[in-house]
Amino acid sequence: MKKILRTSLSLFMLLVLSACNLFASPDPAAVSDTPVLRLNVRTRNGSSTFSTVGEVINYEYIITNTGASPLTGSAAVLDSPRQVTCPEISTVGNQNANLEQNESITCTAAYSITESDVTTGSVINVATATVGGVTSNQSGITLTRAAATSTLTLTKSANPQTYGQLGQTITYNYTLTNTGTAPLGPAQFVVTDNKLAAPLNCGPDATTLAPNQSVTCSAPYLITQADMSAPNLTNSASATGGGQTSASATTTITNTTITGTQTATPNTPQAPPSNLSPGSTIQHQVAVGEWLIQIGRCYGAAFEDIRDANPQIADPDFILPSMIVSVPRIGSAGRIYGPPCITFHTVQSGDTWESIAQRYNADLTVLHKVNPVTLAAGIQLKIPLNSAGSVGVTAVPRTATATVTGTPATAIRINIPAGQTTVSVAGVVNPSQTVSYVLGAAQGQVLTLSLSGPATTEVTLGVTGPTGIALKQPDGTFTWTTTVSNAGDHFINVASVTGSSSKAYTLTVSLTSGATGTATSTGTVTATATLTPTPTSTTAPQ
Repeated sequence: MKKILRTSLSLFMLLVLSACNLFASPDPAAVSDTPVLRLNVRTRNGSSTFSTVGEVINYEYIITNTGASPLTGSAAVLDSPRQVTCPEISTVGNQNANLEQNESITCTAAYSITESDVTTGSVINVATATVGGVTSNQSGITLTRAAATSTLTLTKSANPQTYGQLGQTITYNYTLTNTGTAPLGPAQFVVTDNKLAAPLNCGPDATTLAPNQSVTCSAPYLITQADMSAPNLTNSASATGGGQTSASATTTITNTTITGTQTATPNTPQAPPSNLSPGSTIQHQVAVGEWLIQIGRCYGAAFEDIRDANPQIADPDFILPSMIVSVPRIGSAGRIYGPPCITFHTVQSGDTWESIAQRYNADLTVLHKVNPVTLAAGIQLKIPLNSAGSVGVTAVPRTATATVTGTPATAIRINIPAGQTTVSVAGVVNPSQTVSYVLGAAQGQVLTLSLSGPATTEVTLGVTGPTGIALKQPDGTFTWTTTVSNAGDHFINVASVTGSSSKAYTLTVSLTSGATGTATSTGTVTATATLTPTPTSTTAPQ
């Protein structure tokens, strides 16, 4: 009986407990209702390193609701000392006022690297986010300082970007920049350019370039005969200093004399420049190799008009580069082509006189006249552009023995006595005459010239280097200095350009070592010599 009662009691208790649901499994919905906010911090570009003071690190904070319950309220991130900005909740997900389950919002902050960060070599941040009163986990990243590097970068430019005259000066500009994260130097930074005769020191000795700091320099280059025969000129340069060598930098400039003729159909020259109005008078600057008759063809002007408009030119067969010539009534005697009036051509295999003349719209007879040579590959020809079919440009008749009074027979050599740096030469230049001197100089020496006596409008002073390139165009500047870039004989020309009387002058020449200022030449010169060169005979170009 007792056993039956105990069994009945046990069953009763079991029924009671079942009714109370004490052994039921937890409600999954009740557990997942607990909001969960997840924060993940990263850099915008995924970088884990920094380099220099002032570098800006952009952080992103991704906040995600991983719970089932929506979160209402603004998002905020605490990551001192960074100021974190968060967008409105309504701009993400379903764009309501709640951050729903699995919706994310991204906040941002910018941080500038400090001196302390560079010193310690790392940047550590720990951030937390809150949305609707719920706080996220802590999240952050560690940035480490990248190994310091030094990188030398060279950029270069040319001024002007085009050329069209033998001896024209092109200025190359160089900028050397430390694009690395460590200082470069102290060192002497040097540019090596395949168009310069010697390496170029850029900036003073013992220069130090901080990261992103630059040093600049420039050098002149004179257009050569070979350059005039090419459609363009490309040169390459590199820089060294502080144990670094830059990548090569190149610059290309365009030959306007060839560009203009290449784009024209043979025997169909291009239209004249719009600024050349028929009947007007223009001022033309003489280029190397030009003569008055060809200048007349260039502008469709009569030779006689040009001669009469320029009484300062004593001998029409003798004009100098950089002279200014008045050309009146352009277009009155033929078509206006405009400059360049001549160019230079390097003969190629297969060229003939006829093909060259056709290419440049040149008169075959004139082409032969100005180039009394046998045609052979590699030689340079002077080309009278657009001389074919010129109308009304009459050449002044000349015989084979015509005298050009402005050309001296020989140059007078100047020798500086041993132990001296300077010598003066007294001379007389007759009307329309050029007195030439020759002086040997070594690379790196400093050559200084000074001419006194005549007026700057009556006489010009010019200098030609050993390569035949004009180092100083003939003009009225009577004081001039240069550092010799090519060793050899330098020709100094004193020319009378106006007036009908002889002019006395004194030419002072100084030649010193660039480093010490001491004399490096030997020899003897008579300081008071009066020089009257003997003119030679030549045939004037037509």
